[in-house]
Amino acid sequence: MQFILFLVIFFSLSFNALSMPVAPLNHLQGRSFKVERVKRNGDVAHGPAALRKAYRKFGIDETTLNGVDVSDFQPFDTKHTTTASVKVAKEDAVNSEQTGAVDATSVDGDVEFVSPVNIGGQTFDMNFDSGSADMWVLSSKLPKSLRTSREVYEPSKSTSFEELNNSTFEIKYGDSSYATGEVGKDDVSIGGVKVAGQSFGLATDISQTFAEDTKSNGIVGLGFSSINTVTPVSQHTFFDNVARSLSEPVFTVRLLSNGVGEYEFGTVDHSKYRGVMANVSVDSSKGFWQFDSTQYAIGGGPLHPITNAPSAIADTGTSLMLASPDVAEAYYKQVDGAIFANNANGYIFPCTSSLPSLSVAIGAGYSATIPGSFMNWSEVGTNTTTGETVCYGGIQSSGSSSMAIYGDVFLKALFVVFDQRGPSLGFAAPA
Repeated sequence: MQFILFLVIFFSLSFNALSMPVAPLNHLQGRSFKVERVKRNGDVAHGPAALRKAYRKFGIDETTLNGVDVSDFQPFDTKHTTTASVKVAKEDAVNSEQTGAVDATSVDGDVEFVSPVNIGGQTFDMNFDSGSADMWVLSSKLPKSLRTSREVYEPSKSTSFEELNNSTFEIKYGDSSYATGEVGKDDVSIGGVKVAGQSFGLATDISQTFAEDTKSNGIVGLGFSSINTVTPVSQHTFFDNVARSLSEPVFTVRLLSNGVGEYEFGTVDHSKYRGVMANVSVDSSKGFWQFDSTQYAIGGGPLHPITNAPSAIADTGTSLMLASPDVAEAYYKQVDGAIFANNANGYIFPCTSSLPSLSVAIGAGYSATIPGSFMNWSEVGTNTTTGETVCYGGIQSSGSSSMAIYGDVFLKALFVVFDQRGPSLGFAAPA
């Protein structure tokens, strides 16, 4: 069936769940708010680490990926030593209209994006994640060895904290990656808008993976509440709690690498995009913002069916674009010198290689084109024979997963609307 390309996304080189009740939100009726995102200069992005993190998150079996050990490939030292402070807007007393904005930050060359979140008067840099449905923060009960140089939530410092007795949360990923602990409720403010009695996890134990992620102190899950992990009674997400009192039950995402990007809740700002807004249906049965993505084209070439993973999720918590294995393989066949290297844990290529664009279906009648510039995600090593710098691909294989995971490499090319009505996703070219 003929597939019409309505969206062409241009890239300018500038680099980036049922619940206990909560307090009424009548004072938010008809409001909207935004959380801004500002790039923070810091460590160099490390592709293999970002890919392993995504595989752990979704339980993808890495052993299904077959590559070769490249003897003349020497990875860079992965120890990150550069640090940078986060610009956080001063939190004033929340006014009666409940509007405001705070800064948010791209860290480690767009490995993740963090935003300041105020919990009980304490502010933490946290990752907004549309691929999960738990809000959790590092707790003061964490062993000292796991919270060195970290900001941790201290219940005794909040007059509004309430423990949810006999409740726990436990997030497990594909291998040893996890966060687990107690559950409480407190006033949570994002962008100056407060939800009283928002439930969240207090992590008392975390895997080494989270311990090493010193740029983020927790997660704000923006997936569907059906996959919230709190027991014995699952809880609503922050978005679910605030959505019923907003002008529209939506949040929009515009990710930027340099300058200011933002999450905006409650409204769709039509000045932020141009051309056609493609609206596609979402299958929320698995708790994700999942949609059909059944075809692809490389560099303006012919359309091909996607066979291994013909659906995808929009996931702000994943750095890379994890496409169906057949798509990733076909893409890198068009890149000179590209190879799947076991010792790089993914596709690599000479940094001087020309990279074609990639178009993928979104829903039944649209596609989004991701420019080739996005596919050069980071420098990862050197060719010891030629001295060439080797780069890591922004698109990698989704491996054994039954769905593709379209993370920040995909989302940075678009203005995206997450809409509870339907539910649906809207995609458009950013203004």
